[in-house]
Amino acid sequence: MNFINKIIFNLIIISLILLSGCVSTKAPVDSVDVMVDISPIKIKEYSEQQISLTISNKANEPIDNVKVTSFGSFSILESSSVNIPGMKDELKPVSIAVKILAPSFDSDEEQMFTLSYSSGKDEKGNPVLKTKNIPVETTILPNANLQFVGFVKGMGNITEAEVTTWTIAKGENATITFSVKNEGRTTIDENTMDVLIEVDNKRIGSSKKITIKEPMARAGTSYTKGVEVPILENAPNGETDVVVTLLKGDEILDSRILLLIVKL
Repeated sequence: MNFINKIIFNLIIISLILLSGCVSTKAPVDSVDVMVDISPIKIKEYSEQQISLTISNKANEPIDNVKVTSFGSFSILESSSVNIPGMKDELKPVSIAVKILAPSFDSDEEQMFTLSYSSGKDEKGNPVLKTKNIPVETTILPNANLQFVGFVKGMGNITEAEVTTWTIAKGENATITFSVKNEGRTTIDENTMDVLIEVDNKRIGSSKKITIKEPMARAGTSYTKGVEVPILENAPNGETDVVVTLLKGDEILDSRILLLIVKL
């Protein structure tokens, strides 16, 4: 090998060495191309719930290790992780499961899911980590429940053991008893919950609503209350459900079903 050829050969070797040390970067998938669909969440405070997110990748490049990393004041207990290929001819949505723990029902922080994924390459050849924030419609409810729900003989017997089936004559009053307990950790203010008693068959009886006037701290209860529901004089004989529902506004916290039998 002559001198000139040797120089050219050495230059080629040096060039190859330099090229081998360079890594081409690749732009990551932009978060606007990552579409997320999630249904509104309704949950009682400090309770766990399994939810599902549907994710679509509109970009040509794949996104990997897609998972939920945070959710406002909620705690993320578990989140599955998926790889989503780039879009070819059509979107192919992929679902991931997330287990969440709710905060206090008086939490007023805006609830935003943070989704993380990796895509593209930086100057060192490593995948680029990206995030996307998704606002979620959430309703956090007090953890209050009905207790001691049932029929009793009359208003003087409201502390007796509850009975879930009752037989009655037309024109009489059916007396229903109940109380409410705060099973959560946060104090529930007075006059924020109602109990609605509905006779399913409107030919037999009507509905009544009672406001719970007692505030309840953790493990607190309301007074035991009795409500008289008049049975119509011309009611048809037979059975009807009586639904007792605990409400905070329009939101249902708990519900029980009793059976009322009207005699011929």
